[in-house]
Amino acid sequence: MMSLADIFQLIVLCAIIFLPLGYSARRWLPVLHLRVRQILGKPRYVKPVGVLRRNAPVRADKHDK
Repeated sequence: MMSLADIFQLIVLCAIIFLPLGYSARRWLPVLHLRVRQILGKPRYVKPVGVLRRNAPVRADKHDK
């Protein structure tokens, strides 16, 4: 089992490593997040390829060929 001194040392070590890393990541992390969303995200304004459908009033008559 770990003593309280070991746990405290791990907390301090993580703070020393991750606080400056997070502070420096403020600049490039939003850009990276935007790029990943553009690459992996589903396009919103492009319709999927599929069957062409029309509304009911636009359909042609049965006799109109």
